[in-house]
Amino acid sequence: MTPSQLAATPGTRMDAEMRQQPEVLAALAERWADLTAQVAALSGGAAPLGVAFLARGSSDHAALLGRYAVELTTGLPTCMVAPSLTTAYRRAPTGFRDWLLLALSQSGRTPEIVDLSRRYAAAGAKVIAVTNDGGSELAGAAHLSISLDAGPELAVPATKTVTGQLLAVLAVASGLAPGGLTQAQAATVPDAVAHVLADIEAPERAARLLAAHNRLAVIGRGACYPAALEGALKLQETTGVMAHGFSTADFRHGPIAVCGPNAPALLLAGSGPADTDTLDVRTALAERRTPVLLAGTSPDTDLPWPSLGHLGECLPATVRTQQLALATARHLGIDPDRPAGLDKVTLTS
Repeated sequence: MTPSQLAATPGTRMDAEMRQQPEVLAALAERWADLTAQVAALSGGAAPLGVAFLARGSSDHAALLGRYAVELTTGLPTCMVAPSLTTAYRRAPTGFRDWLLLALSQSGRTPEIVDLSRRYAAAGAKVIAVTNDGGSELAGAAHLSISLDAGPELAVPATKTVTGQLLAVLAVASGLAPGGLTQAQAATVPDAVAHVLADIEAPERAARLLAAHNRLAVIGRGACYPAALEGALKLQETTGVMAHGFSTADFRHGPIAVCGPNAPALLLAGSGPADTDTLDVRTALAERRTPVLLAGTSPDTDLPWPSLGHLGECLPATVRTQQLALATARHLGIDPDRPAGLDKVTLTS
């Protein structure tokens, strides 16, 4: 394909950045021992009283995986910080002395994330920044900065920085206590992502179904729940479709009513203990005559990924949704590199 043809192809940048993910993740996995040791050293040998996560957008979904990993690995109390309590309601952060605050921003330049990181540090929390720019304001405001080193990300929909954040939060959880992902387990993730990226036919087939609808539900549980939220966001950003991400458990409590013949469901179900519940929801969806796409590790899946047996399965699940968003946008004649009305950095404050 010539340079002019590449320039005219919708989603060229997004596609190229997606394909860089195995390399980015492999580099992070190689740093695993150093990253976990730095996290362990931050607290001086004493466990934090709790772990709080601060993020917006895609970073929020990485934070959710981090919350799962920290609670599973350490049993520590965790929470997701609500930035507006400080920025809009003027409630100063208190009660976080000797906590760990994990602040995530791909650019490291979102004003409210930088500002709140400084405020929580002043309130006695230790701050870890996860960002793609190790020289950013957020990195400078933290006690420890984890740089993704993913290289420039030019497409508006974040891809390689999201999966980089997902792996980085798993490293943080592993640094807090024994029982988290080992370096050997982390090293399985890049290969799983590469395996997914090599399969372009499955997302192309699935995209033909989604392109015929203007709303859908993306459903997952456990490690697949952050991927469901991120997948819904990617579909929103790239296609303008009204996609909503749900926990499988919450989906059964009412949102299942949005699905039917004209509103398909994308189910994400890997090899974890919570994924059987997602597979079981197919019966209720069939009763509603809902078109269903299944992504995961089951033999009958439409969009397979390799079974890993740990929380790192969130990453190939997320990459599957990236592929689906890109393919659906192209079917609709939309350029996902430049979604209407969106910018690369959202300067919330």
